[in-house]
Amino acid sequence: MKRIILIIFTIVCGACMHTSELTNEFSCSNNEGYSNLSKIEDFKKLFTVKLPKSWKINLYYDEGQTSIYAADTTLNLTQTTLFDASLIHSPDPINNSFKEKIAQDNILMGLENMKSKDFKLHDHPSFYSLAKGRKGKYAYHILNVFSKVNNDGFLHVKVEVYGDSLVNKRFCKSIDLIHQIQFK
Repeated sequence: MKRIILIIFTIVCGACMHTSELTNEFSCSNNEGYSNLSKIEDFKKLFTVKLPKSWKINLYYDEGQTSIYAADTTLNLTQTTLFDASLIHSPDPINNSFKEKIAQDNILMGLENMKSKDFKLHDHPSFYSLAKGRKGKYAYHILNVFSKVNNDGFLHVKVEVYGDSLVNKRFCKSIDLIHQIQFK
């Protein structure tokens, strides 16, 4: 009997491991995620992201940031997800003026702010913004996630989805990738 209880407890706790406020905000199920992942390290060796092995990956860095940009280029634009994780070197806090700037930037790009909220990501104070609109001839959705990882910088993850097909599912799969980001 103890063994059965231990097995059930393990299954339940394992299913809750990636549950977060962000997961709940997008009504993601625990089984939404990519498979065949490979750990990718940014150029400055400050963080890693697990991404599907089949995705095209580009690394970028300059004095102000280090980034990992990825997408599944085997799919049409309206079926794929563009994923960009950057560690931005800036002491700026994620405060109300920061959030207002994000909302204004969305408006300047012709996007409608859908929702935004403060939350915790890896125990760091974080904020997300979801906006939608059109880019060219396609419906366009963008999720920006900001997480203050230390006094010198913050994580910015931008997830872009074109088209109207499986938008929430693509966001949920990306949110699973966000949860797997590790800092050094």
